Amino acid sequence: MSKLGADWLSGFELEWIRETGGEWEKVAGGEEILAELRAEVRGSAAEAGAASLSSVDVRVKTGSASGSSLRIAGVRLVMAVDERLGCVWKPHLAPMDGMAVGDKAFRSPAIVFEDAERMTALVPDVGVLAKGTELPHVMDYELKGHRVWYGACEYEETGHVYHRLTPRARELGLGAKLESELESELESELESELESELESESESELGLEGQLRLRFYLASWRKEQVARPRDFRRVERLLWELFAGANMERETRQAPARADDLAANSGGTAPGGESPRGWETYVGHAYGWAFDRWGDVCWQEFELDGAKVGGVAFLVTAAQKPGMGRENVWREPKSLWNQAWFCGLRSAYGFARWGRDRGLDDWSARAELALNFALSAPRTNGLFPGYYQAGEDGRWESGRWFMSGPRRPPGHEEYAHLLDASWTCYWLLKWHRDIRADERILPFVRDYAETLLRLQRVDGSFPAWVRPYTLEASPYLTESPETSMHAMLLCLLHAVAPDGRYLGAAERAGRFVAYRILPFGKWEDFETYWSCSGEWDGKRYGRLDERSGLYNQCNFGMYWTAEAFKELYVATGEREWLDLGEQTLAEASLYQQIWEPPFFPVPTLGGFGVMNSDDEWNDARQSLFALTYLDYAALTGDRRCRQRAYWAMKASFYMMYCPENPAAKTIYEKVHPGFGEREYGFHMENFNHHDGTSVQGLGEFTIFDWGCGAAASSLAEFLAKWDEGDRD
Repeated sequence: MSKLGADWLSGFELEWIRETGGEWEKVAGGEEILAELRAEVRGSAAEAGAASLSSVDVRVKTGSASGSSLRIAGVRLVMAVDERLGCVWKPHLAPMDGMAVGDKAFRSPAIVFEDAERMTALVPDVGVLAKGTELPHVMDYELKGHRVWYGACEYEETGHVYHRLTPRARELGLGAKLESELESELESELESELESELESESESELGLEGQLRLRFYLASWRKEQVARPRDFRRVERLLWELFAGANMERETRQAPARADDLAANSGGTAPGGESPRGWETYVGHAYGWAFDRWGDVCWQEFELDGAKVGGVAFLVTAAQKPGMGRENVWREPKSLWNQAWFCGLRSAYGFARWGRDRGLDDWSARAELALNFALSAPRTNGLFPGYYQAGEDGRWESGRWFMSGPRRPPGHEEYAHLLDASWTCYWLLKWHRDIRADERILPFVRDYAETLLRLQRVDGSFPAWVRPYTLEASPYLTESPETSMHAMLLCLLHAVAPDGRYLGAAERAGRFVAYRILPFGKWEDFETYWSCSGEWDGKRYGRLDERSGLYNQCNFGMYWTAEAFKELYVATGEREWLDLGEQTLAEASLYQQIWEPPFFPVPTLGGFGVMNSDDEWNDARQSLFALTYLDYAALTGDRRCRQRAYWAMKASFYMMYCPENPAAKTIYEKVHPGFGEREYGFHMENFNHHDGTSVQGLGEFTIFDWGCGAAASSLAEFLAKWDEGDRD
């Protein structure tokens, strides 16, 4: 083995796959396949304060001086990791042999290791990937053998969702180019400064005939004695300095400004770019679609226990386009939700604010009906359901409540999911504070909070599901970051109606997550196992992934936790809470998309992925993270948070069908040929969604409360916070 320019790797071996369907084998040498490897060691003043930073550039050339070509299916550089270091992060799991982390999971890509004294990382160079590659790039860490590798090989998405290598041989011949000429060409390129090289080389120069190029960084940081484990702030900073900052700032400067953007640019703009005020156009599309153009399908009004209620129906498909005769053919049961994802009250908060600010009484009136629906939920011991399903005849009047929505463990229909209830109460309190102080809200929330306090365990945690009458806890998610949601609620309730019990319980909950969840990356919540990416033999609740030693994780828990720590800091003034929050947000940032891959036909910069066992991009949760980043920017003055907030908010509208999104619009019209102006506002929840119906990365459905309605609600808050930050 040869030595690399990193003190935490003992060296490398080059391996390749010769033929379609072949296996990895060591390269023995000879003129069939040769590698030129250069590792440039950067100084301690390099990006993100790294003690060492090496940029590794590998050019693999195939063929011979005679001009013959060679078929090759894959190549990789395998590196042994210092035995003292443990792997603490990789962006995607590969639970079975033959799987890897494909570049479709390279949102903010890194594989991270640490021990008591060091944190180290392998970081792919997405600047090279953005220019296009002849073979997809892949990487992985394998606990068995304790090795990390980086390479190129074709793969396919399998299950929901992993990346299985599918080697397919292809010719990478040198043609008439002599080997000596190629070596001279390589030598000239490798001697140039790497950063200026990326700026100056053309695509043809980067993609030399007969070559595969692998380029990545190896970083190492010295840890302070009091450093907490799994603190990825330095990794986040490195990714920002290398890629994210330049991409977000450059793309902001290049963003096309519409006339209304220019008119609004007197304040609240991103540096050199368009004003977020221009995004109000999307709000009109969203509400115009749901309330008017598709109103007969989307907007639902009915009487429930003598009260008039309303909301936007859950999950509408493209086939339900009005006038086509399938308006009442539902992919999932006709229903209304107030759940952690699909929260009608959160969406209604948005059109309540927009209605008030624009003087649109129709929007405000609909919002009041959604408030009525939330408050009409029957209570048992303060607990209440968040899911109402129409009857088998399709009528709301013959429907019924379920304590827990369908995304739950088996047999939990009548368990109350505390996460959903706390999220609903959180939005009730925001309504009380920001819209109007409805006299029903505080008694409703306080009644629930009293039971919540009774359910808190000695260690500060809360159960996930409980039986409403007996308060018996489910065995699922007995320790989870869902506890952070309850801390969020209790902090807000304390702010609205001060009570030391609420704040004390929130602090205990925060300490539980800080000591029992954050240090282990145990980000397991309901979505991790009981959503579209469910359990199977290689993915079980509470078990570590055998091939990596890491937990299955979802970033929703990171959102609740970053919010909880932030609110605990605001309530107590204790700096440690803010520091914990910044640590949590840095880990969440490893799911934010910091580049524009050429293999996706829609914009991606700033959007979010979901978990380490799925490969969706541009997911609707980005509209929540946008507000979190903006709050942290205000508290810390960190410009990176403000830029990340800007792009997360902008990305929240990427998947909307409308003229402002020409790339997405083109795909919608290919997948759904009947789409036209009446469909402006239809909004798939993400891109590259694997539900069995996707075509060209686009699904057949839209969820107002986890799509355009949710994004419009966040934008109402975002603009006020953005303008305030701009004045500061």
